[in-house]
Formats: sequence, structure tokens, C-alpha cells
Amino acid sequence: MSRTRQITVAGLDDLTQQFKKLMATAEGPALQDALLQAAEMLESEVERRAPVAPYATNRFGHVFNPGQLRKSVKSARGRKHKFFLQAYTFTLKDLAPHAYWAEFGTKSHVISGKKMRIAGRALMYSSEWDTRVGDQVRTKVQHPGARPSKFFSTAIKAKRLEIKKLIEVRARAAFEAVARAA
Repeated sequence: MSRTRQITVAGLDDLTQQFKKLMATAEGPALQDALLQAAEMLESEVERRAPVAPYATNRFGHVFNPGQLRKSVKSARGRKHKFFLQAYTFTLKDLAPHAYWAEFGTKSHVISGKKMRIAGRALMYSSEWDTRVGDQVRTKVQHPGARPSKFFSTAIKAKRLEIKKLIEVRARAAFEAVARAA
């Protein structure tokens, strides 16, 4: 003789609805805005800490004015995924291609000239170049490298706790609003 017991759960549909509301809150605009605000907070800190060159630089025919690195820092909302939200703070490569080298520095390296051929017929108009017809090699220079200027990572470390607190406060407020509505 086996005994069977039957258990009935009342309110399972209500519980499912509450979980759906919680998931919608976790993916909702309140938390997305909090993440974007945190990214913008980090953007302003990175802009403040970014180094500024004392002169304009020329790279592959493009002139990069002083302060271009600061102007290249942006923040944006990321794509919404099934289980998490995103926001980014980044530098634009077109505005500041040197951002990586400024953050991490460069190793010691050799800068060498290219072998060039000076044609005699192209120099017929210039008498001072007559003796330089033929192959010429420019000299090599040992570059000592550049020290890293950790402007991005120090900004992250400086704002880490403030960003964490902002997201906690916004998430708590969003979830408490759902709890009060239930």
C-alpha cells in the first residue's frame, strides 16, 4: 500500500509574472541609462587625464592637432544581449591613431631610412645634385621608445567605485519600484 499525496501550488502564474517583470527591469531603460551615464562619467575622466602634445603631428599626410586625443574619447550604448547590457568608452582611431601608443608606450626600436634611387635625368635641372646620382641609403636612428602614459587605465581605477555605486543605486531603485508595484 503506497500512499500518494497531492500538492497544489496557488499563485504560480502570479509568481511567473513577477519574475518576468524583474527580468524586464533588469533589461529595461533605467539600467541602460545608468550604464550609459557611467560610461559618460568615465569619458569625462579620460578626457581630463589624456595627455596633450605641445605641437601638431603629421602622420601619413594627416595633421593631428594638439588635444586630438581628448576629442577622440567617446562613450556609447552597447548592444542589448539576452543576459546582459553594455556601454562603452573608447577612442576613435581616425581622430587619434596614437591613443594605443600613448596608453601603453613603445619599445626601443630602430628607425631606418629607405633605399632610394636618384635618377640622373630628373636632376638635369639641378647642378648641386649631380654628384648624388645612384643608390643612396639614409642613416639609421635608435629611438629610445616612449614611456606609457596610463591615462585610460588610471581613469578607470579612479572612477571604479563611483561607477559601481551609481549602478547599485539605480538598480536598487528600479527593483524596488517593481516590488512596490506588486
